[in-house]
Amino acid sequence: MASTLRCRGPEGRQRARSQIIVMGMSRSGSSLTTSIIAAMLRNGSRSDETAWRGLGRALPSDSANPGGYYEREDVVRLNYATISSVTGAGWTSFRPDHLLRPAALNASWRAPSGRAKFEASARAILGDMDHHAPWVLKDVRFARTLPVWRPLLRRPLCVIPYRHPGEVASSSRLRSVRLWEEYVMSALTAAREARCPTMLVSFRRRD
Repeated sequence: MASTLRCRGPEGRQRARSQIIVMGMSRSGSSLTTSIIAAMLRNGSRSDETAWRGLGRALPSDSANPGGYYEREDVVRLNYATISSVTGAGWTSFRPDHLLRPAALNASWRAPSGRAKFEASARAILGDMDHHAPWVLKDVRFARTLPVWRPLLRRPLCVIPYRHPGEVASSSRLRSVRLWEEYVMSALTAAREARCPTMLVSFRRRD
């Protein structure tokens, strides 16, 4: 039988969590964290890969992450497109109201058809992943888009890897401590607003 992660709800009872979302700031160990979770969710009838991408295409590795990102390409594309469609800006630009209250994203669609298109794509992705439950989906931009995914999820668990901001800034081509602060703050706030049990994972590279 496949593994599930169990969390205690407010009433103290344990509940199985078969949908896991990994988010936060890039260069914080999220790929490694996702690979470990996928291995934990594996059973004898499937590979680790179906636990984190189902039948979707994996985002290709590159020189910045030769070991792989452990992300579905369609999830990353959808999150990029959602941020652009709702805010009119890229994934590194925060509107003050979205930073302080990520759920404001729900009321900020610039085109009425945007939400319907998002939901159609998201439902298709989640439907595929649910055929391979329990599963884990990772994209650091869930820190911003979780509010629009949340109505389509069933009692998810949020996992937020974190790393010293100086190490993140020196490891990233963005070289931005400010962006680290914004993404970590947004991830924590989005998880709280979504009433999502949350696990923080500390990442520190040892030389």
